[in-house]
Amino acid sequence: MRALRLAPRLLMLLSIVLVLLGGLGAGLSRLGWSMGAASQNWMLIHGPLMICGFLGTLLTLERAVALASRARWSIIAPAVNALGAIVLLLEPEAAAARLLLTLGSLGLVGMFVLMLRLHPSRDIVIMALGALCWLIGNSLWLSGQPVFAVVHLWVAFLILTIVGERLELSRVRHLTRTSERLLTLAVGVYLAGVLLTIFNLDLGVRLLGAGAVFMAAWLLHYDVARRTIRQTGLTRYIGACLLAGYGWLGFGGLLAIGYGAIYAGPPYAAVLHSFLLGFVFSMIFGHAPIIVPALTGLYLNYAPTFYVPLILLQITLIYRMVGILAVDNTAQQWGGMLNAVVILLFLAGLIFTLFRSNVGRPAEAASG
Repeated sequence: MRALRLAPRLLMLLSIVLVLLGGLGAGLSRLGWSMGAASQNWMLIHGPLMICGFLGTLLTLERAVALASRARWSIIAPAVNALGAIVLLLEPEAAAARLLLTLGSLGLVGMFVLMLRLHPSRDIVIMALGALCWLIGNSLWLSGQPVFAVVHLWVAFLILTIVGERLELSRVRHLTRTSERLLTLAVGVYLAGVLLTIFNLDLGVRLLGAGAVFMAAWLLHYDVARRTIRQTGLTRYIGACLLAGYGWLGFGGLLAIGYGAIYAGPPYAAVLHSFLLGFVFSMIFGHAPIIVPALTGLYLNYAPTFYVPLILLQITLIYRMVGILAVDNTAQQWGGMLNAVVILLFLAGLIFTLFRSNVGRPAEAASG
């Protein structure tokens, strides 16, 4: 019975991995690496694959699992999104893929509407705003807008989701009115910039950059990571991931302020990958030991080797950023390749640790 209940989740997790591999191949093709005919076909949809396909399905599935006991229908949203991501892999130009991904984001917005009714709170509001940004971005993409015109709406979905989850997971409490107002101001400035990109890309990107810097500063000051980094084991590892991610969020914000409107090329990659690789993937590395057991029903032991991909991600991304800023094409190419290798190393290590953690473990213990 339990296996039947977990089967849809595992199928979606498999599709998430496939889309991740496709997205990484597409990204390397964009950098000039020879990755085969399929990756060449996916070059122009690297962003949609990684953000809407991989991360969109993963975050929607996470939220659906959390709501499973209250709303069984919630599992439909990540399933539809996963289907859209697979269609996108098979037919990059298919309108059906964009439609399915838009419906997936609509389902996530519906889940947050329910959550706001069940448990209205500051963190849920922030995450709901992120989901709404994703829906708006997908709707504009469906209507024919280019990726560069909607990508900041997609990135806002990820950033606001993570900011909201940090408030939810770390149980930040007893904030003063001043600190609450500062958070509201930071999120407000960022969100205003994101929405402004629809009408004025240059001013919008610079404003969202300022908001990202404010949010990074707020998180560095108020998040529990500054204290947990002094502890041991998994707690310390997560704290290290968080602090690294907040640094990249602030750095990406500074780049956005400096570059303004960007449509393609190295500056475009620098801003987006500071946010997506530096901030988002550092968060994924840190939250995986918490999220993976919830999604799979399996046990996951912490291992000190988790630090290896985390440290390598920071080193390879710094190398790539130096290559971009120094206009060094070789460093940009190799930095991108090494980024992809690190992500695959993290995935392989996670799967291996998951397997090792559950070998010989009673099923009922693994589910707990």
